[in-house]
Amino acid sequence: FESIGGLDAHIKSLKESVFLPLTYPEIFSKLGIKAPGGVLFHGPPGTGKTMMARALANSCSQGSQKISFFMRKGADCLSKYHGEAERQLRLLFAEAARLQPSIIFFDEIDGLAPVRSSRQDQIHSSIVSTLLALMDGLDKRGMVVLIGATNRPDAVDPALRRPGRFDREFYFPLPDAAARAKILEIYTKDWKPPLSKKCIEQAANACVGFGGADLKALCTEAGIRALRRTFPQVRGGGTASKMR
Repeated sequence: FESIGGLDAHIKSLKESVFLPLTYPEIFSKLGIKAPGGVLFHGPPGTGKTMMARALANSCSQGSQKISFFMRKGADCLSKYHGEAERQLRLLFAEAARLQPSIIFFDEIDGLAPVRSSRQDQIHSSIVSTLLALMDGLDKRGMVVLIGATNRPDAVDPALRRPGRFDREFYFPLPDAAARAKILEIYTKDWKPPLSKKCIEQAANACVGFGGADLKALCTEAGIRALRRTFPQVRGGGTASKMR
C-alpha cells in the first residue's frame, strides 16, 4: 500500500473487510462473523482502482501466507461462441476455489455484467445470470473474494450490488490538493536531487482535476524534459548541462 497515496480511509476499510478475513479466517470463524464476499470499486478513470486491487493482493501475500490473484478485463471474458463466456467464468471461479485463499478482480465489470433490459441480447443476460449464480455460491467455495471495478456504476446490473454479492462499495474520487501532493511524493521519491516540499505543494495546487494516472504521466513528462535539458545532443546536437 506504500505505492498508493490519498486513499488511507479505503486502505483501512479494505484491511478490515478483505485482508483480515483472508489472512486470519480462524478469528472470523470463532466470532461467527461472515466476511464480505464481494467488493465494488467505482469512480472516475485513473483514480487508483486497479492499483488498489493489486496492492491488496500483494499485501495479503506477504510472509508465509500466499494469496492467489486472478485479474480479468470485463470485455475480455466475452466470446463469439455461444456458452463459452459462461464456461470460462465457471472455470475461473473453480480455479480460484482450488487455489484459495484467492481474489478474483474484474476490471471494467460493466462490460461483463451490464444492466439487463428487454432490448438486450440473450447472450449478455445469460452471462449476467451465470455470474450472479457464481457469486451466490462463494459461501461454499471458501476463502474467495470477488472485486469489481468500474467507471460507470450505473451501467452495472443492480442485482450484483445487493448485499450478499457486492457487500461493500468504495468510491474513488479525484484527489484533493493534499492527496495530490502525497501521490507526487510517491512518484518522485527516487529523484536526485529530491524535490522540495514547496515545489511538490505548488505542483499539487496547480493540478486541480488530475487523477493518479494523470499525475504519474506528469512526473514522466517532467523526467523526459529534464533528460532533454541534460542531454540536448539526444535531440540533435548541443552540449550536456547539469540536470536541474
